[in-house]
Amino acid sequence: MAIATLVAVNVNAQKDEPKNEIGVFYSVASVSNILSEYGAAFSYSTGSQTGYWGPIGIEYFRRLSPVVAVGAVAEYSHCKWDKNYGSDRSLSSSYITVMPSIKFNWLRNENWSLYSGASAGIMIATLDTSGVSSKDEKIEDETITSFMFQATALGAEFGKDLRFFAEVGFGEKGVACAGLRYKF
Repeated sequence: MAIATLVAVNVNAQKDEPKNEIGVFYSVASVSNILSEYGAAFSYSTGSQTGYWGPIGIEYFRRLSPVVAVGAVAEYSHCKWDKNYGSDRSLSSSYITVMPSIKFNWLRNENWSLYSGASAGIMIATLDTSGVSSKDEKIEDETITSFMFQATALGAEFGKDLRFFAEVGFGEKGVACAGLRYKF
């Protein structure tokens, strides 16, 4: 009887625990921003970077167990360069990325957790040359769809239902990422 009572209490405790998480984040040094910086350096070599957005994004996770959660990440980043010829000519690139994700909470309690994760999906990169004079430059608008990923080596989150999180890793969420998550 005692074992049945303990099992029933444990099942009830897990049932009441929030299963969903939604979050927003900002990150720095993403793969797309690193590639756009080097790509622009080769194709628009006399320009200077004037505007840079690291990826801003939203994510959703559904807990399958206390350890494993699956979901998706969607993000946007932008970069702009100007040529320094005294005229207003610019080149910009935008990146939209969507990646299914998995997260492993390997050390956790009610108010904090440590985790690792992985994501893989697609990135749509758009190069906008509308600010470049076509007779001076041989650059054209372009849209490319490519594979993209994120490997989160270490993430930490703190709080109860509204949680602050920070991550380090490599990929489209960048080398460093921080944001807020809400568990419901």
